[in-house]
Amino acid sequence: MRTFDAPVEKVWSDPAILCQWWAPQPYTCKIDEMDFKEGGYWIYNMVGPEGDVHRGRMDYLKIEQHKRLEAEDYFVDEDGNASTGIPPMQMSVKFDSNGSSTTVTSITTFASAEALKQMAEMGMAEGWELACNQLEALLV
Repeated sequence: MRTFDAPVEKVWSDPAILCQWWAPQPYTCKIDEMDFKEGGYWIYNMVGPEGDVHRGRMDYLKIEQHKRLEAEDYFVDEDGNASTGIPPMQMSVKFDSNGSSTTVTSITTFASAEALKQMAEMGMAEGWELACNQLEALLV
């Protein structure tokens, strides 16, 4: 849970700024394809400082503009096939407008305790915190 000092219309990121905060620094984000609608998807690349590329896909399951987003996020290969060995994440993100501020509650679930442990060991929580810090800086 994180409260941002900005109205929900600014916190609810449009594609123009999404990649400015999605990948935790020093990584950058590049959009390959995006179809932001229920049943749509987003294919992106997180590019590291050494040129390493981590390709991801987010499938949009539920979208309520400025209120809620549900999606499945997972790593994919160059052909768009789900990567083996890295578990998918189910995300539920709620946006609560408090006038001039917005509280974002993000819940991520996994198919098993082992999958959660694997993602924790990969630094997912720290990466999400860095991404939120980057979003906060953009909102100033």
